[in-house]
Amino acid sequence: MKKHQFIKVAGLLTTLLLVLQQTAKAGNPVNMAADGSLWEKPASELWSTLFSEGQYTRVDDFHIRYRKGSDLQVGNVELGDVTMELTEDKKHFAGLSTTIFNKGDDGDMEKTDFERKIKDSVTALNDSMGAEGKPYQQGRKETGLKTRAWKWENEHCAVLLEAASTGKGKKYVAEFIRMRIAPTKDGLEKGGARDVARKAGLKENVTREEGGDVWINGVPMVDQGEKGYCVPAAVSRVFAYYGMDGVDQHALAALCKSSDQGTTLNDMEKALKSICGPFHMTIKSWDWVGMKSFLKKAKKMVKKGGTPPDDREIAQMILDDVKKHPSTMNRGLGDIKQQIDAGIPIVWAVMLGIFPEQGLPQSFGGHMRLIIGYNEEKGTIIYTDTWGIRHAKKSMPTREACAITHRLWVLRPSI
Repeated sequence: MKKHQFIKVAGLLTTLLLVLQQTAKAGNPVNMAADGSLWEKPASELWSTLFSEGQYTRVDDFHIRYRKGSDLQVGNVELGDVTMELTEDKKHFAGLSTTIFNKGDDGDMEKTDFERKIKDSVTALNDSMGAEGKPYQQGRKETGLKTRAWKWENEHCAVLLEAASTGKGKKYVAEFIRMRIAPTKDGLEKGGARDVARKAGLKENVTREEGGDVWINGVPMVDQGEKGYCVPAAVSRVFAYYGMDGVDQHALAALCKSSDQGTTLNDMEKALKSICGPFHMTIKSWDWVGMKSFLKKAKKMVKKGGTPPDDREIAQMILDDVKKHPSTMNRGLGDIKQQIDAGIPIVWAVMLGIFPEQGLPQSFGGHMRLIIGYNEEKGTIIYTDTWGIRHAKKSMPTREACAITHRLWVLRPSI
């Protein structure tokens, strides 16, 4: 290659490298927060810079979730799903939250790899912020889980990085590494045990509509994404509704021993009982129509030589029974109405796939959702799922709701 050709190629490579570096810097949300452009520029101008086309879903009116694969990085550290918070006028970004690792999306991670990931994340944030992060003390009572945390601040933003693991030795589990960015340090604050709502004021959230719908307005949406986090996601919505949004689905997944396969109801109830006290809450569970009695009937059928009924057949047994004896269903319905009228959402364990439901990401199996209302005139239950704004308020016939119920829980403020 001739000298002038070499110089020309070298110049092109240098130019290309500079463009790539500028693109990488522009796509680094921490860099953009650090210089203020993440908040100052209109959100519409930043979307194409930050995110791949068509990779987002609406969580609610003020939050948008971008799926992993949007190629966002902080230095060499890749980010997972990113949730962007919008300002009240919905024209600018007001905050960002993401996980660099979480066991629900990313699976198991060895302790040495997890520690390396934490170290790499801290280093990347040090570089982007131009200063070393300061250790940030956070109590178990504020998050439900003890975490290690670091904080960065400058005139344009504040960044919080948190990491949590549970267990030791063979029982060690890497739980999550999560990051939040806000324009000010106050924007990082999340509600904890001191912020629990007073039960007397919850009635104000109950909306009564002309068509007969009685429902709780203002239960925050949490989008579980594609991971099997319906239990921690649903329960974290109740915590957030009471003002404790610091207890998010990742913290609850750690406490409830959730995995990519989901969460057992026994583990969930055990974990909730252990943390309800510090959070000034009580927990109560009940069986709507006596599922245990129907399971006993199923066992008797097997003893008599019959085949064990599946979930669909058990649901049909319940449906047939409540048609003959509506008082069985109505007693449980009275308890549900009492909670809703008091502004208390109900954690609802169900079996999907028994009756047709449109647009569900999960077609069959155990699931957790919230009951947030009822309509006596139409004979329906109003509920909500953890899959974004399209699943925020739905309804089904009360008989069908009764038939697919495994168990109900109420988390209630004790103050």
